[in-house]
Amino acid sequence: MQSGCLTSGSRVGEFRENLGGIEAAVSPARRDPGGPVRRRGWARPAWGLVTAVGLWLTGLLSLTHGASATTATLLLSAAAARPGTTVLAGIRLQMTAGWHVYWRNPGESGIATSIEWHLPPGITAGEVQWPPPETITASDLTTYVYGGETVLLVPLHLAPDLAPGPKHLEANVSWLECAQLCVPGDATVSATLDVGTSTSPSAAASLLATWEQRVVRSNPALEARAAWGKPASPEATPLMIEGVAWQGFRPTQFLPYGGPDYEIKPATTILPANPGRFRLQVTAKQSGKALPLEVSGLLLQPATGSQPLRAFEVGLNPGGGSVGSVPHSPAGGVAATAGGSLAVMLGLAFLGGLILNVMPCVLPVIALKILSFVQQSKEAPQRVRRLGAMYGLGVVVSFLALAAMVIGVQRAGGAASWGMQMQNPYFRLALTVLVTLVALNLFGLFEINLGGSAMGAAAAWAGKEGTVGAFFNGVLTTALATPCTAPFLTVALGFAFTQSPLIIVLMFVTTALGLAAPYVALSWHPAWLRLLPKPGPWMARFKVGMGFPMLATAIWLFDLTTPPFGDGATLWLGVLLVLLALAAWTWGEFVQRGDRRKPLAATLCFLLVGGGYGFILEGQLHWRHPTPLSTSTEVVQDSPEGIRWRRWSPEAVETARNQGHPVLVDFTARWCFTCKTNKKFAIDVAAVRAKLQAINAVAFRADDTDPSPAIAAELRRYGRAGVPLVLVFSRQSAQPPQVLPAVLTPRLVLDALAKAVE
Repeated sequence: MQSGCLTSGSRVGEFRENLGGIEAAVSPARRDPGGPVRRRGWARPAWGLVTAVGLWLTGLLSLTHGASATTATLLLSAAAARPGTTVLAGIRLQMTAGWHVYWRNPGESGIATSIEWHLPPGITAGEVQWPPPETITASDLTTYVYGGETVLLVPLHLAPDLAPGPKHLEANVSWLECAQLCVPGDATVSATLDVGTSTSPSAAASLLATWEQRVVRSNPALEARAAWGKPASPEATPLMIEGVAWQGFRPTQFLPYGGPDYEIKPATTILPANPGRFRLQVTAKQSGKALPLEVSGLLLQPATGSQPLRAFEVGLNPGGGSVGSVPHSPAGGVAATAGGSLAVMLGLAFLGGLILNVMPCVLPVIALKILSFVQQSKEAPQRVRRLGAMYGLGVVVSFLALAAMVIGVQRAGGAASWGMQMQNPYFRLALTVLVTLVALNLFGLFEINLGGSAMGAAAAWAGKEGTVGAFFNGVLTTALATPCTAPFLTVALGFAFTQSPLIIVLMFVTTALGLAAPYVALSWHPAWLRLLPKPGPWMARFKVGMGFPMLATAIWLFDLTTPPFGDGATLWLGVLLVLLALAAWTWGEFVQRGDRRKPLAATLCFLLVGGGYGFILEGQLHWRHPTPLSTSTEVVQDSPEGIRWRRWSPEAVETARNQGHPVLVDFTARWCFTCKTNKKFAIDVAAVRAKLQAINAVAFRADDTDPSPAIAAELRRYGRAGVPLVLVFSRQSAQPPQVLPAVLTPRLVLDALAKAVE
């Protein structure tokens, strides 16, 4: 490798070229990452004149200054690399003690460090990756600088068809170095990379890996929002930033990247905030026709004591509205509102709830409702209406409970999503037991008439004239509906999850009304019940027949429930369900239908249930301490010929795109029935597998089976309240991804993949 530094013999012409930039140093810089600096006046005129004259004089002094106070070196993470890979380059800047150079946004004075690459064909440079800077305030001017040493990282992408052999890499680096004096400096740095059939690390790989860990990146789990306040003057518009603290991260500074049409003053004001939240305010000056719709920068929490500096990159969308009214995506996207008003969203929520009635998750309960309507066809209209209303009330109350859960999770700083209760292993265990008991009831082992008489074994419920049973039928319908996602519902709930608590409640209630509407409508129009078959002996056989789809649902839940409880969970949970079945049969045969030894039979039932709980749940499954269900395996293949799924992360997707690969991302969960259907019949099929291979695409799986703040944030970014979400990224890294519908066909996936390589 070779490196260069600026010497006095080369400075006369270069200083004249840089003089315009030096004069511009009296005002804050606004630039694109790695691009040329643009500056406009923020500093007061007196300080501007002093700064300009000072820089001009020190620039003249630098003509005889001798060696630069800054040394630049080009480092590579690999000594040799294969075509089609990415090599990390580092521009290492080492400053003499007391001197500093400037960050991508220098602040209220200075010039940003810049890099101009000269690379052979087939090698392209990515964006500069900047470590967080230090903040220096002197003479009422705040600047963002690096002192001592810093390494600016740049990914170099090698084309797949790059010819083998040594490649000469060169870059011109320019900076402004300041102590008591400020001197413009530059250097031409170079290195050689061997391109061949193998990759080998360089001696600098460890150093670059260390600096790579310091690079500030976005955090999908961090929620932040912004809004413009009322302008105090033509040169002062407040920008309010608020968000939810994440794992102790409460930023106290906002370091803007800046742009050509606005400037943000470095001073950050910390505003009062509720527990678990943060609120900041900075001041912006508008130089264009309008304030920007997007503002990017760093949220920074300075080092204190033993706590290191922490910073995350954010892309804020303050384009109108009050603080908190605009959903934010840390990666720079904004959660979609589907381009509609609240009335449109409510309509979609109602329609989505209506469609849930025909989704596979709810079909077993649908059959029970049909059976109950047949039973009610000859009853008094008032009682039929009362039972229908109680069923609808059960659905609405259940959805209100879900809404309260969502609001509670969001207020606590967590990431809420549709179906999130299915991420809870305790909920899955309870639902498995409940659905198994419902199936046993349908087989006739014991009596729990969901449609008319009772919803439990408690004898007192039998006197409620079926209202309790109807209510809990609605509860069960809701519990089984949440693993499914219906068309239109994804858009509506994606909108709801970014709104205020009142709107969340309103959207959930509207969805509940859509789910309950067909049955409530039937119950309030008894004449429609005449279209159903007349009651008769067929109903008993139909009831038993409906036990089989309910039992299939129980097996599906059983498969979801066992993994968190260890290797022996399949055996012991199966034994527990057998004991519960024996208890149910004993209760029905000897307590409900028997005429002797009822106390003995009831005691045996309680012993079976109590023994199963104590010996199996507590002793064998240790059910209070489940382990996470999601796998940490880097590559997953569901079948020998199936798609090789890589574990998802935003960084992994970015790396694959930087390497020129189209990317398919499947946000899924083991408990999501719609996700499983999409994968089985539309994604992991022969035609799609062949297409992925033909275009050299990379497939990622984002498993939301267990709670994942990163996945929840990504779902919100694309306006989804929960899984499924399938994205197809173009090999052109600047293009946004294609967001596929919730319910897929192979043609939809193939068309998206074809578009990704256009």
